[in-house]
Formats: sequence, structure tokens, C-alpha cells
Amino acid sequence: MIIKTRNTSLLALGLALLLLTGCEAAEQSAQELLDETVAKTTEAVREVVNETIGDAMKQINEQIDGLQEDADKALGKPEEEKTETEQATDESDLPENARTHEV
Repeated sequence: MIIKTRNTSLLALGLALLLLTGCEAAEQSAQELLDETVAKTTEAVREVVNETIGDAMKQINEQIDGLQEDADKALGKPEEEKTETEQATDESDLPENARTHEV
């Protein structure tokens, strides 16, 4: 009788250990899935934020350009002078070796 109880106890202990190992593997798998989901969600949010900020900056720049044009008209600034000023500003953003030089 003691042998049967002992074998039954060992069997129960083995099953419990197997169950705990399975639970740990499931927990680890769930944690990996959670980490992956958080990483993907974070990346998606960053992309949306960057796109939104880019669109907002574009609209602000367009509004500023419109205000500059209105101010130039109000001051009576000729179109040619404005075009030359814009070209000089655009070229100042370029590296030294990429600038065009008129002769």
C-alpha cells in the first residue's frame, strides 16, 4: 500500500511539475506577444505623430509664405527683387560646392 501511495504521489508531483512548466511557457509566450505588440504600437504611433507634425509644419510654412507675399506687396517690393532674394536664401541652404555662381 505504501508503494502505491508513493507512486501516486510521485505521479502527482510529476504532473504538477509538468503543468507548472506549461504555465511558465505560456506566460513567457504571452509576455513576448505583449512586448511585440507594444513595440509595433509604439512605432505606429511615432509614424502618425511624425506625419501629423510634418503636415502641420507644411501648413504653417504655407501661411508664412502667404503673409510674406502680402507684406511684400504692401511694401511695394518688386517681383524680381523678391525672386532674387528667394534664390539667395535657397542657395544659402546648400553646401558650398553645390551652389551656383553666376558670372
